[in-house]
Amino acid sequence: MAMLETPSRGLRRFALPVSLLLNVFLLALIGGHLLRRDAHQASLAAAPIPLARALAAAEATLSPADAAAFGSVMRRESPNIAESVRQIAEARRALGRQIVADPYDTKATRDAMAAWQASWNHFFEQISNPLVDALGQISPEGRQKLVDERRKARSELRRP
Repeated sequence: MAMLETPSRGLRRFALPVSLLLNVFLLALIGGHLLRRDAHQASLAAAPIPLARALAAAEATLSPADAAAFGSVMRRESPNIAESVRQIAEARRALGRQIVADPYDTKATRDAMAAWQASWNHFFEQISNPLVDALGQISPEGRQKLVDERRKARSELRRP
């Protein structure tokens, strides 16, 4: 007898890969956020360093074989990703300048906010395929470990 797929099971098949992708990205993002104070002191030319550190933190979670496979894919795309990170930082600074400008210009602030959002969208476009490819190169256990580490990091952030 053939089993019909229930809508919730189909949703789970879609949600798990999306959740895994977002968890790894957020792990890298949190690592970058924690290293932001270092990036603030660094010059614009050194902007890719926090991203490299965040990816290294993700690699440190994995077994040596998984880390090598993951790192290989991500390093191949790092120049494009690093440029996207630099664009986000520049757009964020431009937005900050508009927010504190005197006189305050609503249209310029909206334009700066749209530019910042566009830079984030570009970053996601640049990192999505390499990240999916890198995740495909690691073992199921490695992917589970990344998810577990992300959950652990989120629970630590929620503690008062």
